[in-house]
Amino acid sequence: MDSGGPALVRTHFDTARVVVAGLLVLTTLLLLPWLPMGVRGSVTTVALLAAGVLGSASAALRARRTTPRDRRPWLLLAIAGVAAISGNAWSAAMGSDPVSSPSVVGDGLFAVALLIATAGLLSFPTARRRGAELVVMFLDGLVAGGAMLLIVSVLVYPRLLDSSARDGSAAQALALLLPLLDVVLATVAVLLLLRVSRSQRLGLGLVAAGFLLYAVGDLTFAVRAAEGSFVFGTVLDLGWIAGYAFFGLAAWAPLPSEDEDTGRGLPESIGTMVVFAVLLVAAVVQVTLGESRNPNGAQAVAWLVLIVAAGVRQVLLTADNAALRRGLERRVAEQTEHLRQLARQNELLLDSVGDGIYGVDRDGRITFLNPSAGEALGYTLAELEGRPAHPVLHATTVEGRLVPWEECPVFAAMSTGQVQVADDELLRRADGSTFPADMTAAPLIDDDEVLGGVIVFRDVTQRREVDRIKDEFLSVVSHELRTPLTSIRASLEMVADGHLGPLSAGATRMVTVALESSERLSRLINDLLDLERLETGGATRSHSAHAARDLLEAAARQIEGMAGSLGVGIEVGRADGVVHADADQVMQTLTNLIGNACKFSEPGSVVTLESGPATTATTPTGTTPTATAAASRAAETGAVVAGPQVLFEVRDHGRGIPADMLSSVFERFEQVDSSDTREKGGTGLGLTISRQIVTRHGGRIWIESEVGVGTSVFFTLPAG
Repeated sequence: MDSGGPALVRTHFDTARVVVAGLLVLTTLLLLPWLPMGVRGSVTTVALLAAGVLGSASAALRARRTTPRDRRPWLLLAIAGVAAISGNAWSAAMGSDPVSSPSVVGDGLFAVALLIATAGLLSFPTARRRGAELVVMFLDGLVAGGAMLLIVSVLVYPRLLDSSARDGSAAQALALLLPLLDVVLATVAVLLLLRVSRSQRLGLGLVAAGFLLYAVGDLTFAVRAAEGSFVFGTVLDLGWIAGYAFFGLAAWAPLPSEDEDTGRGLPESIGTMVVFAVLLVAAVVQVTLGESRNPNGAQAVAWLVLIVAAGVRQVLLTADNAALRRGLERRVAEQTEHLRQLARQNELLLDSVGDGIYGVDRDGRITFLNPSAGEALGYTLAELEGRPAHPVLHATTVEGRLVPWEECPVFAAMSTGQVQVADDELLRRADGSTFPADMTAAPLIDDDEVLGGVIVFRDVTQRREVDRIKDEFLSVVSHELRTPLTSIRASLEMVADGHLGPLSAGATRMVTVALESSERLSRLINDLLDLERLETGGATRSHSAHAARDLLEAAARQIEGMAGSLGVGIEVGRADGVVHADADQVMQTLTNLIGNACKFSEPGSVVTLESGPATTATTPTGTTPTATAAASRAAETGAVVAGPQVLFEVRDHGRGIPADMLSSVFERFEQVDSSDTREKGGTGLGLTISRQIVTRHGGRIWIESEVGVGTSVFFTLPAG
């Protein structure tokens, strides 16, 4: 049955199979000659009624529980079984003898049952067929049906026509009609068996086998009844009983659901063998059992039709197979050419890329290398193919130690199935020299299985040199400007305070502008010097345990004056946790973040400060210690120390930051709006310094923001 899970359906079918096999074995034993004929006749009657009831009930139950696609054929088969049982019951009730006084009503019910059963077999869904396949299937039915009809015409009809047992025209008509209906039913059963897919073969194969056995039993009965030698209670009755039993067993077999592909039937070679086997049997019967070795006129015409149909079938099948083969060859050629073009296009793309690209298999051995990678590394593909990439291409650390393969970004990408980004890799050329590189390692995945990795790298030697020169220039300029700028600022303050005499309104305005500009320049120089100390490791740190609430409240007090001038309130909310950190540097980070929040908040709004234990759900995921690229919603850098951490949050209700700017605002001099430097007075280094401080403490910093709603800046520090 289709109800319940596959395991339950299989259990039901196995149980039904055991029951049917036991009943058939028991019935066979009881029909052997060691019992009296009267007893054996009663056994046949009981077995027929029992098998018919069980088969019809099983089909009805299947029709009620199966899918809509299969409901109609099973319902028709259940009705056919009821009609056949009714025919048996009527004949038994009327006391009709199947040989001497057959029941017209009983035989009529048998004929109706055969017609309904044929309709049920025809309504089983099978795969859609092309035009040529439909013609071949029709010819198969014509040949198989015609051959079986010839067999019946030799074995059955002569005896029926010569029999004088049937003296009524209705009884005589039914006697001649029933074998014909049996032939039609057997033909449809054979075609169904040939055309069902592999997933349907068990259930529908049992259905077809059951009706073939029933048809054989009917035809045997017709011959023996015409000869006047039929009696109930022989093993020949097993044709009917086994037919009912197989039909009932099929109702318990699992069939494909509506979304399963019905597929194709048996191979054409098997279909051809079955069709011609039936035709060969018909010829043998005609020659060996016919009253005359030469067929009569009707039989001769039938043989001619069958031979022509078989020949046309083979010609059509051969032509169709040839057309299919040509079409398949054409499609294979087209697909091959398409694949060749794709391969060439991909090769051109790899060759044209300026970045170095190489691939590795799941063991880390090199599989391909584009020209840019070969030029940068000084190798050819032939020199590297099959060699392990990590020990060959990755340079040692400053201490002369090769980073273990398990700590390599390529290994991390293939083991986690996620893209890994690293900007601190050192690669080795063929001549032994090294160069710094930005590297992106991506796993090569097919059907959820990691087959290897693809690595893209770029030589950043020139960029590192430019950064070094820029940093050196900024450091020198900052130090050289600090002393004269301090003097200029002090002089401007004295002039602004009136120590040199009263100033006119215009002069006061100009001095005020100059003083504000010098103060902003002083802040910029101080930030640059702070950043230089952080990046070079020159900033001293004194780590100790500090309550997160004390740090938040102290930072709020420091920034309270600026916040009041902007009309923005500061509120310390939940503040749990103890951190192990440098208090001054954490205060610098908090004042930077709170100051930014106040600057970009509307007057009357409140900036909220909170802290608490950090959890997996509150920190960005998907990065490794080698990763510096932020997740889609976070900007973060550096390695994270193991152990518990405390999460800090500075939340405002300002204008928000666009999603594409969340990572870039941590870079030097980056502003969401270029006018912010003039209007808000920032230097564009506050977030950069904050990131350096948090990273050096072993924490992370990131931003979550929604334009028009507000911004939350999060960072973590090790718990104390």
